[in-house]
Amino acid sequence: MRARRTVTVVSLLAALTVGHLIASRSETSLGDQPFVTAAAEGEVAQLTYGKVEVTDVTPARYVVPQDSTELARMAAGVFLLVSVKATASREPTTFLGAYLVDEDGRQYRASAKAECAQSVTSGTGVAAYAVYCFDVPTERLAGLRLELGRGSLIYSTFQGDAVADLDLGISVADERSWPETDDAYLAESTSLDPIELESVTLTETGS
Repeated sequence: MRARRTVTVVSLLAALTVGHLIASRSETSLGDQPFVTAAAEGEVAQLTYGKVEVTDVTPARYVVPQDSTELARMAAGVFLLVSVKATASREPTTFLGAYLVDEDGRQYRASAKAECAQSVTSGTGVAAYAVYCFDVPTERLAGLRLELGRGSLIYSTFQGDAVADLDLGISVADERSWPETDDAYLAESTSLDPIELESVTLTETGS
């Protein structure tokens, strides 16, 4: 969700965030394949250890750190701010793996420079919320899916584990129009309450 209030930030818009392409998926043995639960746009994926859903997808050109002394981050392609709700069902669970996957199987890791979520932890039966910021090439937007699970922050893998495959509902028309956005939002990470994105007005103060 997006808040209607606007925060004014004065900063030099010079910090570039490079897209975090991991690689195309490598071949693995059948025993190592993840157990995938697919969910259409707006649906909940029920895993053996919890349930996850994408609640919002927002394109942006800039992500602004919470620390007002830091520079705004500008996407090399386009930022996708993906809002997620995760609820552990059996025990407290950390969802370490979150990757976007394009139609050719390329995986994109959440941008570290954007200072958004890298993981999210849910208590048993307690919903947790996160906003992941991905810097994605403009020609790779249509058909993107979010893979979310316990995974790993180090290895681009969900081998042998349950993972949600969530359709983001990004159309060809979105792929044409979203790269034109000049929108900026305040960086968000995780919370036990639903997160509303805050629109930010940027003022350039130097070269």
